[in-house]
Amino acid sequence: MSQPTLPEKNQRLISLDVFRGITIAGMILVNNPGSWGHIVSPLRHAKWNGCTPTDLVFPFFLFIVGVAMAFSFERRIEAGHSRATLIAQIVRRTIILFLLGLIMYGFPDFRLIGPYILTIAGLALLYADQPVLSLGENSGVRIRKILAGVLLIGAVAYFALDFGHFQETRLRVPGVLQRIAACYLLASIIMLIWRTPGRVIWVLLLLAGYWIAAMGVPAPFGYEAEVTGSPGLLHDWIDVTLLGEHLYRERPDPEGVLSTLPATATVLLGALTGRWLRSSRGKTDKALGLFFAANVALVLGLCMNYGFPINKKIWSSSYVVFTAGLALHFLAMCYWLIDVKGWKRWAWPFVVFGSNAIVVFVASSLVAKMMYRIKLSLPDGGEISLKTWLYEHIFATWAGPLCGSLFFALAYVLLWLLPMIPLYRKRILIKI
Repeated sequence: MSQPTLPEKNQRLISLDVFRGITIAGMILVNNPGSWGHIVSPLRHAKWNGCTPTDLVFPFFLFIVGVAMAFSFERRIEAGHSRATLIAQIVRRTIILFLLGLIMYGFPDFRLIGPYILTIAGLALLYADQPVLSLGENSGVRIRKILAGVLLIGAVAYFALDFGHFQETRLRVPGVLQRIAACYLLASIIMLIWRTPGRVIWVLLLLAGYWIAAMGVPAPFGYEAEVTGSPGLLHDWIDVTLLGEHLYRERPDPEGVLSTLPATATVLLGALTGRWLRSSRGKTDKALGLFFAANVALVLGLCMNYGFPINKKIWSSSYVVFTAGLALHFLAMCYWLIDVKGWKRWAWPFVVFGSNAIVVFVASSLVAKMMYRIKLSLPDGGEISLKTWLYEHIFATWAGPLCGSLFFALAYVLLWLLPMIPLYRKRILIKI
């Protein structure tokens, strides 16, 4: 006799883990070519309007964040967790994600990233015992709470006293993890206050409001900036006004302030998808619903493209809908193959990547930076970075400049699978 299946809400959605793992592998792939001067076309971002496979990686991850939020939030509420507890966890995760992004950009300048490391350590101690803001009755708890306070106050003082160094370095404040943190915070607030109809309304408001702001509101008179297209002027003006020179070298900053609003809509669309997957419908009906919604979003996004072109750099409203449609298709295919048909063997490497997604993304980025900084001496007395040496002597020599650059990136992805396997097998999940 076959064993009865558990309700979907009590099972881990393996297809979501696979989708997350594929997306993280894609992030590592596109961020680590052997040479930035030799990149195959699909691994390049669109210069302005348009969309390449590389332009799908980030919105896919934000979409996945939303799907996961629907599962985790509702599961915790059903388990009896208070909204105050949820809010405390949301704040902790938001701060840590944002600071990890700054650490990635500032590494290995430990003078620069010292306050961020101290803050993360302080939060780890602060949240080690519940409730967060209570000293408790146990001496061990008190010591941890007091030490947490010392670390957090020390981090603030450190940053304030050495603020000049932060200014001198022009450390970029926006970034991938920083945007994930901001979108996670905004979407969390919306999800805690409003139910499904309210979330749908917020998606519409964010997309419509952003369309009007980006296409209809000019930057202040007299503002000039070297940006690719006119809709980016307003974005750049806001970023420069708020962040000064702490921005990306190309403008407008692709993770700037204004475009974080439509990116939040991407997360909310993922959350609506997660709500659908947690429903009591049969698995086949859920898969068909995903495919249907994917096609609707794709057609709608392509139609919107005529009024507000698909554009990753400013995260246009049409880009949100179009990429959500592709994310729905991708998730639907994973769900059909894995959770409906039960074909799981092929996906095991991606489950491994997806189990510690943020960890492998941060670690791979830090190691890549070190590979640039480690210099090797050449016979003529010059120097070459370790990464360039590996690319030129191990890959480009037999595969050529272009294919060698691609094979280097693929090898780097496979390299990071190795340390993730023992973590997965031992069920060590490092959660942010």
